[in-house]
Amino acid sequence: MNRLRQKLTAFMYGRYGVDELYFFLLVVYFVLFVVNCFLTSSIIRVILWGILLLALLRSMSKNYTKRRHENEVFLKLFRPVKAEAVLLKDRVKDFRTARYRKCPHCHITLKLPRKRGKHTVVCPKCRERMSVNIII
Repeated sequence: MNRLRQKLTAFMYGRYGVDELYFFLLVVYFVLFVVNCFLTSSIIRVILWGILLLALLRSMSKNYTKRRHENEVFLKLFRPVKAEAVLLKDRVKDFRTARYRKCPHCHITLKLPRKRGKHTVVCPKCRERMSVNIII
């Protein structure tokens, strides 16, 4: 087993390896795989092979700069989507204990305790005061 690990390490030396785009492609692959189990479409099967081939070719590539640039472009597009998903998850989780409001000055989202009535809140980022009306 140790010998196999050494051979794999020697083979991957100088190659790009895995990154966030690789893991995203694998997640998309498995989601489409499950969908294809129910629909059995040849178009989805071709897309599955394409995604798998792309992921493997990216991880075996020796062109670091191009793969790094591809990953940076992906992260630039994916980070806002991920941040919105995390915020939505937090909103659902904290529905009974907190309310979320945007600061009108700096547009960050503030987590406020769920207290009925009108309150004055100071934004921690821009230090501006704003009035918040929370209706339960």
